Amino acid sequence: MKNFKDKVAVITGGASGVGRALGERFGRVGAKIVLADIEQKALDKAVGELREQGIDAIGVVTDVTKYESVEALAEKSFSHFGAVHLVFNNAGVGAAEAPHFWEAPLTEWQWGFNVNIWGVIHGVKAFLPRLVKQNVEAHVINTSSGNGGLIFYPQSPIYSATKAAVTAMTEVLHFQLTAENSPIKVSCLFPGPNVVATGIYNSERNRPQDLAPSGEAPKKAVTSLDDMKKQMESVGMKLDVTQPEEVAEYAFEALSNDQYWILPLRPETEARVRERFDNILARRNPTPPG
Repeated sequence: MKNFKDKVAVITGGASGVGRALGERFGRVGAKIVLADIEQKALDKAVGELREQGIDAIGVVTDVTKYESVEALAEKSFSHFGAVHLVFNNAGVGAAEAPHFWEAPLTEWQWGFNVNIWGVIHGVKAFLPRLVKQNVEAHVINTSSGNGGLIFYPQSPIYSATKAAVTAMTEVLHFQLTAENSPIKVSCLFPGPNVVATGIYNSERNRPQDLAPSGEAPKKAVTSLDDMKKQMESVGMKLDVTQPEEVAEYAFEALSNDQYWILPLRPETEARVRERFDNILARRNPTPPG
């Protein structure tokens, strides 16, 4: 997609972090923006800030874990702007990870899967039939992560599993649309190359009451980027950080070139990815990333 002027972009998780930055970046080149988020107050603030920059933007309170909410988002987006050209299935959470896979409460698994996996499924299910019927150039972008989408960190089985699923679903969607010579393109977005400064560490603020933490739920050691910095500094390591605006910039460049893999990686991460696939092809036992 070479020209984003007057194109309509729908972004879930749009009130902050990467979603908010995407709205601003594409809005600056003339795209019309629909920010979707579960947080009304943050959403109103983000939409107001975009409008102050002259960006045509609306906000729609959306719970991506509920199909009827995402369906209402699609209906509102099309009825307000008349079309949709970019769909960013970007909303995500970080559930509390237990020290061992088998110790994590089922509510943590359910919450992580409901947002990170079902949120993408709902987005595709609600928007794709409309995009197919529209039959013009469009693009679906699903947000994955290097953690799970490429390699697996042992300390985060819930998050890794959800992002592995997003990577798989996105590639399958790409194959299906390509086979039909569809004008709809697909991309998989991996925010990075470093830890991204977002509010995902404090996802608890949006946890639904029916999946409230039980007495067995692990206490999260990291609830902010500052927590993570302190944790790493305590063992003599430095935390490199990527800002959401940097993610939005390379996503913009990649989508301008219809690039499927939106994947900035550090050399050491590339080496870990290569090692993992070499191990698979050689039938060697997996080795954890360093």
